[in-house]
Amino acid sequence: MFSLPSAETVTQIFKSLLRRGVTVTPQSDVTPPPACSVGIYKSGDGTPIAACIADLALSAYSAAAFSLIPCRVAEESIRAKCLEDGLDEIFGEVLNVLSRLFTSHESHRITLMSTSYPPAGVPDSVKAAAAAPGACYEIDIDGYGSGRLSLFVLNPA
Repeated sequence: MFSLPSAETVTQIFKSLLRRGVTVTPQSDVTPPPACSVGIYKSGDGTPIAACIADLALSAYSAAAFSLIPCRVAEESIRAKCLEDGLDEIFGEVLNVLSRLFTSHESHRITLMSTSYPPAGVPDSVKAAAAAPGACYEIDIDGYGSGRLSLFVLNPA
């Protein structure tokens, strides 16, 4: 069993990944937004174990910042309500790196199992987990913008 990451851990991973300033603020509402990107993570035995749900703004801004794409491209995606210009593939790489949020010294390797992007909805398995306690963070990326990231344990045992 693993625990959800602290705001400090989320900050460290995003700063390292994006190579820029990031402010992470815990939020109380973990309800997934209607337009979001979802990453489902699995344990070494293939069991779905955790999920990251990023609103469209965080998906677009973090993908753009990761690839040094101008902020206006992210803003165009947000207006269009879908990740455009390859931002979906780039955000898939961001989700891949975010697997480190769920890895601890005691745990086995956790890897990205599947992804979905707007306009696809939240998978049913994740909707069920979203009813359980999770963690939510507002993440502000210097020079880009802010969005929300919600984290859930899918199979607590």
